[in-house]
Amino acid sequence: MAAINVVQNDDGLWAVTAQGLVITGLSREDAEAFAEAFLRLHGERTPPAS
Repeated sequence: MAAINVVQNDDGLWAVTAQGLVITGLSREDAEAFAEAFLRLHGERTPPAS
């Protein structure tokens, strides 16, 4: 199971984190879209943890 998190940073921007991966400086929409694509790529269907 691929673990991925979508969190809002102190600067108001959003980040996506997973094992060995950190992407920062995203809008909420971009972070959620990336997380959904990541989960599809890894065969997961559950939404990211917020």
